[in-house]
Amino acid sequence: MPANLPDRIDPVLEWTEKPPNPLDRPDFYDGLLWRRSLAFCIDAALMFSIAAVFFVFNILTFFIFTALLAVFWIAPMFIVYDMATIGSNASATFGMRWLGLEMRSWDGGKPSYLHVLISSALFWFLVPLTGGLILLVGVFSNRRRQVHDILSGTVVINTTTASNPTVIDV
Repeated sequence: MPANLPDRIDPVLEWTEKPPNPLDRPDFYDGLLWRRSLAFCIDAALMFSIAAVFFVFNILTFFIFTALLAVFWIAPMFIVYDMATIGSNASATFGMRWLGLEMRSWDGGKPSYLHVLISSALFWFLVPLTGGLILLVGVFSNRRRQVHDILSGTVVINTTTASNPTVIDV
Protein backbone atom coordinates (compact mmCIF):
# COMPACT_ATOMS: atom_id res chain seq x y z
CA MET A 1 0.00 0.00 0.00
CA PRO A 2 1.71 3.25 -1.07
CA ALA A 3 1.86 6.04 1.44
CA ASN A 4 0.53 9.42 0.38
CA LEU A 5 3.26 11.48 1.93
CA PRO A 6 4.28 14.91 0.72
CA ASP A 7 7.58 15.28 -1.07
CA ARG A 8 10.51 15.90 1.21
CA ILE A 9 11.62 19.50 1.26
CA ASP A 10 15.32 19.71 1.99
CA PRO A 11 16.94 23.09 2.26
CA VAL A 12 19.62 23.79 -0.30
CA LEU A 13 22.66 24.17 1.88
CA GLU A 14 25.21 25.11 -0.74
CA TRP A 15 27.07 28.34 -1.17
CA THR A 16 29.63 29.86 -3.46
CA GLU A 17 33.24 30.76 -2.66
CA LYS A 18 33.31 30.38 1.14
CA PRO A 19 30.95 29.23 3.91
CA PRO A 20 28.47 31.73 5.33
CA ASN A 21 29.69 33.99 8.07
CA PRO A 22 28.67 32.79 11.55
CA LEU A 23 27.29 36.26 12.28
CA ASP A 24 25.04 36.11 9.19
CA ARG A 25 23.96 32.47 9.58
CA PRO A 26 24.52 31.38 13.19
CA ASP A 27 22.03 28.55 12.71
CA PHE A 28 24.64 26.61 10.70
CA TYR A 29 26.98 26.54 13.70
CA ASP A 30 24.58 26.29 16.68
CA GLY A 31 25.52 23.46 19.02
CA LEU A 32 28.05 22.14 16.57
CA LEU A 33 30.76 21.07 19.03
CA TRP A 34 28.59 18.99 21.31
CA ARG A 35 26.77 17.48 18.32
CA ARG A 36 30.08 16.49 16.72
CA SER A 37 31.27 14.93 19.98
CA LEU A 38 28.08 12.95 20.43
CA ALA A 39 28.10 11.88 16.76
CA PHE A 40 31.64 10.60 17.22
CA CYS A 41 30.56 8.59 20.28
CA ILE A 42 27.67 7.05 18.30
CA ASP A 43 29.99 6.15 15.41
CA ALA A 44 32.62 4.79 17.81
CA ALA A 45 30.03 2.58 19.53
CA LEU A 46 28.91 1.29 16.14
CA MET A 47 32.44 0.58 14.94
CA PHE A 48 33.58 -1.01 18.21
CA SER A 49 30.53 -3.28 18.22
CA ILE A 50 31.42 -4.38 14.67
CA ALA A 51 35.01 -4.97 15.79
CA ALA A 52 33.76 -7.02 18.76
CA VAL A 53 31.70 -9.20 16.41
CA PHE A 54 34.80 -9.77 14.28
CA PHE A 55 36.87 -10.72 17.33
CA VAL A 56 34.21 -13.17 18.56
CA PHE A 57 33.99 -14.63 15.06
CA ASN A 58 37.76 -14.95 15.05
CA ILE A 59 37.68 -16.89 18.32
CA LEU A 60 34.89 -19.16 17.07
CA THR A 61 36.87 -19.99 13.91
CA PHE A 62 39.98 -20.82 15.93
CA PHE A 63 41.86 -17.64 15.00
CA ILE A 64 41.75 -18.14 11.23
CA PHE A 65 41.06 -14.45 10.66
CA THR A 66 43.81 -13.08 12.92
CA ALA A 67 45.82 -11.71 9.99
CA LEU A 68 42.70 -10.06 8.55
CA LEU A 69 41.92 -8.39 11.88
CA ALA A 70 45.51 -7.17 12.15
CA VAL A 71 45.07 -5.36 8.82
CA PHE A 72 41.73 -3.82 9.83
CA TRP A 73 43.03 -2.18 12.95
CA ILE A 74 40.72 0.40 14.56
CA ALA A 75 42.03 3.62 12.93
CA PRO A 76 42.04 2.28 9.34
CA MET A 77 38.58 0.84 9.98
CA PHE A 78 37.33 4.30 10.99
CA ILE A 79 38.97 5.90 7.95
CA VAL A 80 37.24 3.44 5.61
CA TYR A 81 33.97 4.01 7.50
CA ASP A 82 34.32 7.78 7.13
CA MET A 83 35.14 7.52 3.44
CA ALA A 84 32.14 5.26 2.80
CA THR A 85 29.64 7.38 4.72
CA ILE A 86 30.84 10.98 4.43
CA GLY A 87 31.89 10.43 0.83
CA SER A 88 28.35 9.27 -0.03
CA ASN A 89 25.50 11.54 -1.08
CA ALA A 90 24.48 12.08 2.57
CA SER A 91 27.88 13.69 3.38
CA ALA A 92 27.63 12.39 6.94
CA THR A 93 28.35 9.36 9.09
CA PHE A 94 25.42 7.59 10.76
CA GLY A 95 26.01 9.53 13.98
CA MET A 96 26.21 12.81 12.08
CA ARG A 97 22.97 12.01 10.21
CA TRP A 98 21.20 11.21 13.45
CA LEU A 99 22.23 14.56 14.92
CA GLY A 100 21.62 16.61 11.76
CA LEU A 101 25.21 17.37 10.76
CA GLU A 102 26.78 17.40 7.31
CA MET A 103 30.31 17.85 6.11
CA ARG A 104 30.77 20.21 3.17
CA SER A 105 33.78 21.26 1.16
CA TRP A 106 34.88 24.86 1.60
CA ASP A 107 32.97 25.97 -1.51
CA GLY A 108 29.70 24.39 -0.31
CA GLY A 109 29.59 21.21 -2.38
CA LYS A 110 29.68 17.64 -1.20
CA PRO A 111 33.18 16.64 -0.06
CA SER A 112 35.18 14.42 -2.36
CA TYR A 113 36.64 11.13 -1.21
CA LEU A 114 40.04 12.84 -1.10
CA HIS A 115 38.69 15.51 1.28
CA VAL A 116 37.30 12.80 3.52
CA LEU A 117 40.46 10.70 3.39
CA ILE A 118 42.64 13.68 4.34
CA SER A 119 40.28 14.84 7.09
CA SER A 120 39.88 11.41 8.66
CA ALA A 121 43.56 10.48 8.40
CA LEU A 122 44.59 13.80 9.95
CA PHE A 123 42.09 13.32 12.76
CA TRP A 124 43.39 9.85 13.59
CA PHE A 125 47.00 11.07 13.39
CA LEU A 126 46.74 14.41 15.21
CA VAL A 127 44.36 13.59 18.08
CA PRO A 128 46.43 10.77 19.60
CA LEU A 129 49.65 12.67 18.90
CA THR A 130 48.47 15.71 20.89
CA GLY A 131 46.48 13.83 23.49
CA GLY A 132 43.25 15.37 22.24
CA LEU A 133 44.34 18.94 23.01
CA ILE A 134 44.17 19.84 19.33
CA LEU A 135 40.36 19.53 19.54
CA LEU A 136 40.31 22.75 21.58
CA VAL A 137 40.89 24.70 18.35
CA GLY A 138 37.17 24.29 17.56
CA VAL A 139 36.25 26.27 20.67
CA PHE A 140 38.12 29.32 19.36
CA SER A 141 37.23 28.95 15.67
CA ASN A 142 34.38 31.15 14.46
CA ARG A 143 32.92 28.32 12.33
CA ARG A 144 33.75 25.68 14.97
CA ARG A 145 36.24 24.05 12.59
CA GLN A 146 38.79 21.58 13.89
CA VAL A 147 42.39 21.44 12.64
CA HIS A 148 41.67 18.45 10.42
CA ASP A 149 38.76 20.39 8.86
CA ILE A 150 40.97 23.40 8.17
CA LEU A 151 43.77 21.33 6.64
CA SER A 152 41.40 19.29 4.45
CA GLY A 153 39.31 22.25 3.26
CA THR A 154 36.02 21.14 4.80
CA VAL A 155 33.43 22.60 7.15
CA VAL A 156 30.75 20.83 9.21
CA ILE A 157 27.33 22.45 9.40
CA ASN A 158 24.23 21.89 11.50
CA THR A 159 21.34 21.18 9.14
CA THR A 160 18.63 20.79 11.80
CA THR A 161 18.43 24.50 12.56
CA ALA A 162 18.95 25.78 9.03
CA SER A 163 15.80 27.86 8.85
CA ASN A 164 16.04 29.39 5.38
CA PRO A 165 15.67 26.80 2.60
CA THR A 166 17.21 28.97 -0.08
CA VAL A 167 20.54 29.12 -1.82
CA ILE A 168 22.97 31.17 0.20
CA ASP A 169 24.87 34.02 -1.38
CA VAL A 170 27.87 35.20 0.51
